[in-house]
Amino acid sequence: MDLDLSMEEIQFRDNVKRVIKERISPEYPKWRKKKTTPRRMFEIWGEERLLGFRVNTEKNEIVQIPWLENVHLYKELAVFSGGLGIATFVQGQLGNQAFFLYGNDAQRNEYLRPGMAGKRLFAFANTEPSAGSDASAIKLLAEDKGDHYLVNGMKAYITNADFADDIIFTAVTDTEAEKKHRGISMFVINGDVEGLTRARMNKYGWKESHLCTLGFNDVKVPKENLLGKLGRGFYQTMELFNYGRIGVASLAFGAALGSYKQALLHARRRKAFGRPLFDHGSKKNEFADNLAHLQAGWLLIQKAAFENDKGREFKHFSSIAKHYNTEEGIKISIWGAITLGARGVIEQNPISDFPHDSLVAIIGEGAPEVQMKIISQYIDEVLEGI
Repeated sequence: MDLDLSMEEIQFRDNVKRVIKERISPEYPKWRKKKTTPRRMFEIWGEERLLGFRVNTEKNEIVQIPWLENVHLYKELAVFSGGLGIATFVQGQLGNQAFFLYGNDAQRNEYLRPGMAGKRLFAFANTEPSAGSDASAIKLLAEDKGDHYLVNGMKAYITNADFADDIIFTAVTDTEAEKKHRGISMFVINGDVEGLTRARMNKYGWKESHLCTLGFNDVKVPKENLLGKLGRGFYQTMELFNYGRIGVASLAFGAALGSYKQALLHARRRKAFGRPLFDHGSKKNEFADNLAHLQAGWLLIQKAAFENDKGREFKHFSSIAKHYNTEEGIKISIWGAITLGARGVIEQNPISDFPHDSLVAIIGEGAPEVQMKIISQYIDEVLEGI
């Protein structure tokens, strides 16, 4: 594994920074004031071909952006705005990814191609009020009615769901399955389908993103709206989460990095007891210690991305990256805000966002206990590689 960034990775990172500076930043103040992620943001990323996938123009084939490049998108966005970062992640790595992995040719043409362009927006709905990290515990029921399914129940804590054009969701299709994991399927429906209600929730963290509840009241879902294979919805969701944890780790890392950079700028300017805050030995040691944690976190993200791009088993590495970066991200983000003193808790100061963003990141794609369970299953494999 070459730890130096390739030319492609450098170009990708620099392009992301350019887009944020030239196209996102000028419009961002009004988005932040309204605490919203407008369609325009997705269109910008689509125009720049940064929503997870590209078209190989020579063969007219859809190809996935390598994760060693993708991590820079979520890192840089999280430094700028965690809310825009998670909204972009859901579109590219849950929505577009689901159609890329499980969609048939017709579904790829109908959903994925406009989704890549930011012209058709998606939400991914698995979580329910009583089913979070235990994804197999969902209760949303899809009853087979011959030519369609009739769906009833509720989903909760779903990002982008109130404005998404289409909702990807999981539901129980076989209540008699020997193992409940095998009785879950994945579907897609239009966001305006009759019987579906959508409502935005109030929250802290990732402010500009929309977190929502979904109510299904006798929603008719045509059989052709099955995404992937019948009874494989749980396993498909877990596969998406394996990829997604690299993205969430990058979002958590970006929050920590943003907080660190702002704290460093402040410490070099702010004088305390006659000299810059950074010149005090105890504070300098804090910066050194947290820099070591940042470096470790970034290397873990690169490792997970590298293994994925090579086509090797990577889910334990993505869990390690997610576990470490979310845990350390909270510590570094809070420390950074504290370094600014009273300024760090003023809402108008961007550094006040990072602790909240870090707190939300630790929940996404599985709680810490889930990551540790996955990691513990691969102890021998990890040790052999050390």
